[in-house]
Amino acid sequence: MSEQSFENEELFLKNLVKAYTEYDAKYILPFLADDFGYSSFWVTAPDLTKDEYTKYIVGKLATMKELNTINKFFMMYEQGTGKPFLLIGSKTPDGGLGCFDVKSNLDGKITSLAIMPSSLYHLGYKNKEEFEKFLGSI
Repeated sequence: MSEQSFENEELFLKNLVKAYTEYDAKYILPFLADDFGYSSFWVTAPDLTKDEYTKYIVGKLATMKELNTINKFFMMYEQGTGKPFLLIGSKTPDGGLGCFDVKSNLDGKITSLAIMPSSLYHLGYKNKEEFEKFLGSI
């Protein structure tokens, strides 16, 4: 992976935070590659295509807005590579924390977004105080 792809991935993840906190998919949809796929570690259904994910995320964000859902996230980085991951501020079905894992192509478009257990990765943070605040807020 090139440093540029990590920059694109981090930008997408930052925009994903905007989408979830402002309940608007417009922040992420332009980033998606035509061959985009979305998956969740906890869902056995087939991956969603770009069109399926677009319908899913628009509906999910609308529901979250109606429910006034507060979403919390924290950017983490894989130790050794620096690849960004977005930690989700809610517990997973197994009691841990989940994270968004994203992959981009050479054009900077996002080809894959997956929600995975953060325990599958060796993640670190850039600011210990901010990380402790995040953990204290969930």
